[in-house]
Amino acid sequence: MRLVSTIVLAALVAAAGCGRKAEPSQGPKKGGTDAPSEYEQRVGELVGYLRFTKNEYEAAVRDGKVVDKQEFDEATLMGLKPAERAWKALSAEVASKDSSAAKAVEEGIAELRKLVDALADPVKVGAVVVAVSRALEGQLAGGVPPAMRPTVASAQAADADIKGELVADDYRLGFVAFAPRTIGRYGAEGAWTTEKPDGASHLVGIVVREKGSKRPLLSSKVTVDFGKGPVALGAVWGDYVFYGANLALPEGTFALKVEVDAPPICRHGDAMGIYLQPGRAEFKVTRHGGEVTVDAPRPAPVYEGYRIGCDVEQALAESLEVQDVGDYRIGFIAEAPEPIWCWEKSALEARPAKDDDTHHLEIALLERGTNRIVMGAKVTLEMKHKGTGAVQTIVMHNLLSEFAHYGNTVKLAEGAYTVTAKVLPPAYGLFEEGKFRAPATATYEWGGKAGEK
Repeated sequence: MRLVSTIVLAALVAAAGCGRKAEPSQGPKKGGTDAPSEYEQRVGELVGYLRFTKNEYEAAVRDGKVVDKQEFDEATLMGLKPAERAWKALSAEVASKDSSAAKAVEEGIAELRKLVDALADPVKVGAVVVAVSRALEGQLAGGVPPAMRPTVASAQAADADIKGELVADDYRLGFVAFAPRTIGRYGAEGAWTTEKPDGASHLVGIVVREKGSKRPLLSSKVTVDFGKGPVALGAVWGDYVFYGANLALPEGTFALKVEVDAPPICRHGDAMGIYLQPGRAEFKVTRHGGEVTVDAPRPAPVYEGYRIGCDVEQALAESLEVQDVGDYRIGFIAEAPEPIWCWEKSALEARPAKDDDTHHLEIALLERGTNRIVMGAKVTLEMKHKGTGAVQTIVMHNLLSEFAHYGNTVKLAEGAYTVTAKVLPPAYGLFEEGKFRAPATATYEWGGKAGEK
């Protein structure tokens, strides 16, 4: 799962822009697009399984040999096998709508099974997956699986609002400015407090994203300085995540310096070489009354070879079970043990998997209704052994990888478990009350084996 290169990790296909909005939204809007049908949801899920098979197989097989058994097992048990089941349930319906597409999918999945069983070249496997996915995407509005659409729309909304974007080290830093607006936050006890924009000329924001992918990055500290000393910006959840504050900008042209701390988030091996240094940029900003412009390029396309929303697709494909609870979709993932790296005293330190570790457990945390990935929460697992009744509590780390998630590598006694995932909300700023206020709990019955659904 974690062996893709940092270039592949960072790469995403460009999303088209959309009309400019007057201010950031209070969340995903109701209306404007039709909700996906149940048929589209099922087709999109199948596409996700196929792409997951391709991604894991690429890391598992070289020269006709399995070089990583964990990756191979994930490709076959969590990707290809569920894809075959999903297609069996869908084939008649697809055939009734498009017989040529159904024939292409039927033949393609059969060919994919033969190639995987024969440990064929990953390039051949990838080509078949691409062809089958394209045949299925004809059944989807815009060719985009429903699970990914809100994430694509979020990137489009950010691109539309950003007045200028600069690349700094591994980061994209986009400048946005709106009319002043009250920002509220929930405290530790759930009390709602607001920061009123008294005396501010604008709500100023910096959109912090991965350089190649436009995936949002959560940092511990983002500041701007336009001549009066550094001002801290807080993370705000809207149509997209940005760091913002209501500020009194000076009239005329001035330099606005931005500094973003390296995300103090644990990593898998594929994210070890990125986001290790602060990101710094300087925007040339001009204010004339309410109008603010910036002398910087518009957002550039994402890297070739990847698609916006594929992290969501990967998270859902890997989840053994997904539950909708409160504001969240919570997916439980169980894999073979693997190392992680965590921040200690401003540096990443290895936490290798020990000889007696049995699993790497993960939680995929997404916003209910949109599937946008939620970073910055606190997650714990309670593992109750069904045989002995013993309970083991596991603190889950925020982790960067192919998708942002929560995880830890652990030793578990053999047997079946009742798994209880507990989520404490992230401390995002909000434009109205209601989102990410209450803790959430999801419970899963798990047989104790890694991977197989």
